[in-house]
Amino acid sequence: MLANLSYLQIIILVATCAQNTGYVLLRRFSQGVVHEKASPGAILLLGEVFKLVASAAMIVKDASHTGAQKDLSPWGKFMWMMSTSKVMLVPAAVYLAMNMLSFIALARIDAGLFTILAQAKILTTALFGRVMMGKELHNRKWRALVLVACGAMLITNQRAPASVGNFMSYDFYLGTGAALLEITLSGAVSVYFEKVLKGTTTPHTVWDRNIQLAIMSGITYVPISLMETRGQFIFSSFTMLTVLVSLLGALGGILVALCVRYTDAVMKCLATCASIVLTTVLGSLWLGAKVDFVIAVGSGIVVVSILNYFDEGGVLVPTVQQPSKEVPLKETDIEGGGSQTADRAERNQQGKDAN
Repeated sequence: MLANLSYLQIIILVATCAQNTGYVLLRRFSQGVVHEKASPGAILLLGEVFKLVASAAMIVKDASHTGAQKDLSPWGKFMWMMSTSKVMLVPAAVYLAMNMLSFIALARIDAGLFTILAQAKILTTALFGRVMMGKELHNRKWRALVLVACGAMLITNQRAPASVGNFMSYDFYLGTGAALLEITLSGAVSVYFEKVLKGTTTPHTVWDRNIQLAIMSGITYVPISLMETRGQFIFSSFTMLTVLVSLLGALGGILVALCVRYTDAVMKCLATCASIVLTTVLGSLWLGAKVDFVIAVGSGIVVVSILNYFDEGGVLVPTVQQPSKEVPLKETDIEGGGSQTADRAERNQQGKDAN
């Protein structure tokens, strides 16, 4: 079933699932149990700094991790990256727009409804993969993706029931529209990022693109952090737990790039959906989250549907027993056959008389 995936691809997908699970659980513990007051924008900004440092360290450690000419100085390599970073303006701008749309949506609709709608990202990603990269999926895989999204929605709805409010209100339609637009942009930017990593003719590596995206995203997070902290030092409310959350977020950014580069954007979404199941199980053990029948059913749907997506659907061919070849009778067998048959009949008759 997973035979078509290499060990590297499996490791990246499993690591992405584990990272997403740890990131969600740690954020819940940080905000829901400890009630830390750190700025979300500052957390994201520090994560981009971590991602920048980690990517730069990989390039310094091994020159083959960058597409820049080897004879360039570190500053020359940096300038080369910045001069060829125009394609990364799109994901940086889209990520900023997605953050703004999520603020608009969460101000007008329930967080539970927003999270439920967000599970449709896997479908928008697959659709944009078809439109932007010409990827064709078998109908069996489309059905599996729909079931993955439905199972994730079941889990999300049961964990955070949505109070949708007044269906006729302007705020409800505005918030829902913002959420749907954010979901659409998420699918588009995931496929665009995959196309940049795989389809461009420039010699950029994953680490080059991570540096470019970290710098551009970090620039957008600075004003957001300043607005949220209202002129105070943006890292003033940080604790070791907050730093750990930022570090896990940076690891997630690196893993997403590796996942998109060595698998594809849809598999990245599948790993994220699988992490919802793992988060539910570990959340019940660590944070005491409730797990009922509906959540168990939803988790089963997600797991089975992911396995179905990777199933190539081969047809089992029944084994047909070959008929044995008849050995032609020899003349001696034919001549002796009559006497043998007569002897056998005589012995049977004697047995009946004896009875």
